[in-house]
Amino acid sequence: MMSGSQTSESIDKPESRVGMALSSPRDLIYASVDELYRLYQSKQVSPVDVARATLDAVDRWNPLLNAYCYLDRALTLHEAAQSEARWMAGTARGPLDGIPYGVKDLLLVRGLPTGYGSSAARITDAAQDDAPAVARMREAGAVLVGKTTTSEFGWKGTADSPLTGVTRNIWDFSLTSGGSSGGAATALAAGMGTLQIGTDGGGSTRIPASFCGVTGMKATFGGVPAWPAGPLLTLSNVGPMARSVADLKRLLDVMMQADPRDWNSVPLPRHVRPSADTLQGLRIGLHLDQQCSPEVRVIIQAAADKLQEQGAHIVLTELPLTGAKELITAHWEAGTAWLVNQVAAEQRPLVDKGLRQVASKGETNSLSDYYQALIGRQKLGEAMLRHFAQFDLVLTPTVPILPFEAGRDAPANAASQNWLDWNPYTYPFNLTRQPAISLPAGVSASGLPVGLQMVAGLYQDEWLVDLAQRVEDCLQVRRLRF
Repeated sequence: MMSGSQTSESIDKPESRVGMALSSPRDLIYASVDELYRLYQSKQVSPVDVARATLDAVDRWNPLLNAYCYLDRALTLHEAAQSEARWMAGTARGPLDGIPYGVKDLLLVRGLPTGYGSSAARITDAAQDDAPAVARMREAGAVLVGKTTTSEFGWKGTADSPLTGVTRNIWDFSLTSGGSSGGAATALAAGMGTLQIGTDGGGSTRIPASFCGVTGMKATFGGVPAWPAGPLLTLSNVGPMARSVADLKRLLDVMMQADPRDWNSVPLPRHVRPSADTLQGLRIGLHLDQQCSPEVRVIIQAAADKLQEQGAHIVLTELPLTGAKELITAHWEAGTAWLVNQVAAEQRPLVDKGLRQVASKGETNSLSDYYQALIGRQKLGEAMLRHFAQFDLVLTPTVPILPFEAGRDAPANAASQNWLDWNPYTYPFNLTRQPAISLPAGVSASGLPVGLQMVAGLYQDEWLVDLAQRVEDCLQVRRLRF
């Protein structure tokens, strides 16, 4: 369902347009990384052209969507001009040189403030350092557009916060973008940046990817360096987001480079499995339980059927998720209690009421309770390893429902307003540390996107992304330009 008088146009998959002269601003803002690379290389288009087109899209959409919370047009154009000079001199730094991107406002960007979505804890002084992923993008010559909106400290499954307000979905302005990397997802859908860096402590790249019709990933924990460490520690991930799997792969390759500041960083082994060139013969588990709405179920089942037509063997399965919600809750309550206590006492009334409620529960939990959650997480991980031994990978809906009203934490008619209750499929894999990616599976009868989550075994990130490209090709979901 489109909002107001806005119009849309379906476009072919990005790969089919490589080599074409993309000259209109609308073409440029929806061009893939590889398309822009070829245009820059042939000098048909300058990074400055793309930066200006992207900023024009920001001027058009951001007042309506609230995707970016910090912009510096002069900085963006300066970085684009530097990239243009490198391309003209034949000294470009690689495929991401001149590519526009955004950074979620939980991450440090040298020279810019960090808001954290918090009226109580925002830091208005310029950061002195880059987060690891930002440092790698700077080295690669990418062009920063700005910082994107998030819920306060990324604590929930939407991107609404006391600092920046409500972030909306470009597919329908009355609906949520999802979160907490919601600004990043809706910016991608609106052509306000080719790539986005998000974070994911319980699904925060994958939920908004599903709601906004884009792609988001959580790698195996430790594979993407993160610093400073998130308050949820080994649940917290920095993740790539893009409009296509091919673009996400380009971003992930840069983000996964080592950074000595991350104590948890684990260089992921390459080529754990041969490249996934085909779906033929793959044994794929499909988890569809009663929490899935009928409309989402139909779309996910149809996607699985298409994979089966390509030779995959689809097997209905039930993941061992019993108790997972209680485990993630115990970890979230402990983490948020610590986090809120870092805020000056006189500022705490400014903290999101829902976040304060979670933190207050964490204050009353005992050390024994928390240790039991650690043991439970270990057992869940072991159970998931045994379950995945039956399959090459497992599919689930990314989110079992369609996007709901913007400004809410849950659908108005839901029995519970706890975001974990409408989002049962993403956070288990933060607990188990497994790589998981969301890509578009289809569009509902009301015209809203639905995401398919693909989950693989630990350290199979490279194989999973290659396979996700094959699945994307198979599903052929028509994308929209807004």
